[in-house]
Amino acid sequence: MTPHATAMRRFAAAPALFGLLLLGACGTRHIEVDNRALDGQPKPAAWNGTITVSSDPAGARCIVTRDGTEVARIAATPGNVQLARGNSPAQVTCSAPGRMDTTVTLRPLRDFGLHHHQPTGPFGAINHREDIATGRVRRFENVTVALPPASFASAAERDAWFAQRAQAIRAGWAEPIARATRSQEAMIDSAATLRGYEAEDLAALDRQRAAAVVAPSARRR
Repeated sequence: MTPHATAMRRFAAAPALFGLLLLGACGTRHIEVDNRALDGQPKPAAWNGTITVSSDPAGARCIVTRDGTEVARIAATPGNVQLARGNSPAQVTCSAPGRMDTTVTLRPLRDFGLHHHQPTGPFGAINHREDIATGRVRRFENVTVALPPASFASAAERDAWFAQRAQAIRAGWAEPIARATRSQEAMIDSAATLRGYEAEDLAALDRQRAAAVVAPSARRR
């Protein structure tokens, strides 16, 4: 074979080789961005569609709704609830004797047990858009609904209860926000969006605190 023919064959093979390299990079990109987000934590198993609704105190009656439709009713917590993947949040409303009725919002977040497509390669962009549009790689987490006492003996007792609850809300959002900060590509929601959800939850808690009753017990004579 002449040098010219050899050069022509190498030139013709270059696009195919480049395509294979590109596909290889696309095939591992999601692993790279997920590992960065997880920061050494093991990759979980894919969510099976069930969450456990608990309450503090236990034994509360709860109703789970989504998109304006009742999904489940729990006679006494804890109880298991089936929720479909998707982008829309769910609400859990719980009540118990001697406690304030409490509603919390559950927001489906990225399921790291599933492959979240990256917008690269021949089909990556299409699959990426589909992941986001359908919420098919989102999941719900177990939840514990904390119900404040129907009345507090003092303003200090009320403030202490709600301060502890605010701390728990911040702790619950800390890891999703950290993951989005480490690797936005691995997530669906940005860190700013997640901080907005945290702010919404804290604002709802502030409204509940404002509605709480302070009824000091009568002093003994």
